[in-house]
Amino acid sequence: MNKIFSILALCFMAGMMSCGDESYQSDIPYTSFADVYINLDLPEYNSLAIDKGYYELDEGLRGIIIYRENSGSYKAYERNCPYHPYEACATVSVHSSKLYIFCPCCQSQFNSNNGYPMGGPAQYPLRQYGAYLSGRALTITDEVLN
Repeated sequence: MNKIFSILALCFMAGMMSCGDESYQSDIPYTSFADVYINLDLPEYNSLAIDKGYYELDEGLRGIIIYRENSGSYKAYERNCPYHPYEACATVSVHSSKLYIFCPCCQSQFNSNNGYPMGGPAQYPLRQYGAYLSGRALTITDEVLN
């Protein structure tokens, strides 16, 4: 009986030790939205006329960052940080250098070209939505690409 109790106590302690403050991936809540059509010739989207330019939409869960890699490639990322997505402050923004996307809550940095973490505690990429270019029209969909 003592042996069984010792084994159970050891298993319980091992389980408790694994519940530290390590990083984790909580599922980012999903909210659908209607397709967003952007005419890149309109003045309000001038920031998307240059490489590394970006524009923030009020769609998705906390907003969407549209990022221009080059004239033929645009990315659309959910602004909700994947590290602790339920924290009130976990809303990412493009850093002032325009070189990466930054979360002020956990200090994680994400690559603007693919959404993957480059630093900080986040281990998972930003949620990426569909961004499709046809001529000078850009369509953002709620299709999750990763």
